[in-house]
Amino acid sequence: MKIEKLNENKIRIIFNNKDLEENNIDLHSFMSNSIETQTLFLDLLDEADKKLGFNTDNHKIAIEILSLNNNSFVLTITRLDDRFSTI
Repeated sequence: MKIEKLNENKIRIIFNNKDLEENNIDLHSFMSNSIETQTLFLDLLDEADKKLGFNTDNHKIAIEILSLNNNSFVLTITRLDDRFSTI
């Protein structure tokens, strides 16, 4: 799993099926927004805060996920500013 900061308000997380397996999540659970997937996501946000200073507390976020042909996933998380507070 790789976490990188793209700018002050955006990070990218790259992971694959092996990373999911290491977290006891199968692909079906991952795609169905299971409790395990939610826990993994919160753990990733915590790691991004600790390693990169990317804190999402009191912020709305946008999440984009892209599935690649090599069984990898690219998760992009954007911290939204106040312009999006009414969405």
